[in-house]
Amino acid sequence: MTAIPADRKWIRAGRSTKGLAGVILITLLVLAAVAGPLLLGVSPYEQGADALAGPSGAHLLGTDEVGRDLLARTLYGIRSDLLICLVAVPLAALLGTGLGLLGGLTRWGGEVIQRVFDVLLGFHGVILGMAIALVISPGFVAVVTAIVLITVPSFGRQARAALLQQLSREYVLAATTVGASKARVLGRHVLPNVTDSVTALFAVAMANAVKIEGGLSLIGLGIQPPEPSLGTMISAGSRYIQVAPQYALVPVLLLAALVLGLTLLSDAINRERLRS
Repeated sequence: MTAIPADRKWIRAGRSTKGLAGVILITLLVLAAVAGPLLLGVSPYEQGADALAGPSGAHLLGTDEVGRDLLARTLYGIRSDLLICLVAVPLAALLGTGLGLLGGLTRWGGEVIQRVFDVLLGFHGVILGMAIALVISPGFVAVVTAIVLITVPSFGRQARAALLQQLSREYVLAATTVGASKARVLGRHVLPNVTDSVTALFAVAMANAVKIEGGLSLIGLGIQPPEPSLGTMISAGSRYIQVAPQYALVPVLLLAALVLGLTLLSDAINRERLRS
């Protein structure tokens, strides 16, 4: 089977039905998070006299319990979730990949690191996040820390498996036979293939990060008011579901759309990776 260059695989994944749908969803949400607040021109923190007002020309989604514009808070909530993903997932990828490579190159290191991964995988993301939030107080740092700790084993195991697979390939043995140093073989031949394998996990990890943030914020241990996030809005809006259903339902739909977009994209990437 002929290997497909990584850039072509990502292009083919993005052009597939699932990949294109995922890219469209994610792009629309990113544009809403970035451009929406600028176009709206309303502060998500500004309180008003009309509490729980219905949709109107002044407030397209109405207001919350203290008169803040729900559309503005929703758009900033998307931004908060994306920011958490963009901070936590790369950190987890760097740490997990480094540990996975260390575990693949040394036997003792592999045993110790695998046991650490087993312990971390024994915790549910929200439960681990609850424990962290109780220790360092709820908020952005607690959410990011929980996501990193839960996600590190996935990247680590993927990196270790890919490394061991590549080290057994004939081209590695051939390069070693002709006198190539171990560092050259790893840097020029092995690591690019390992990186390609690990990169495919990004979309899955980001989808899981969104779920963890939503779960922690829903129980009051994630992003703390007055900072908006989709999870905190769902938690707050659920108390007013009868008088202002859009308060909670719109963030629920956007959270589901974000997870769906990332999941579709990850499925498309994994399908192309397995075909190569």
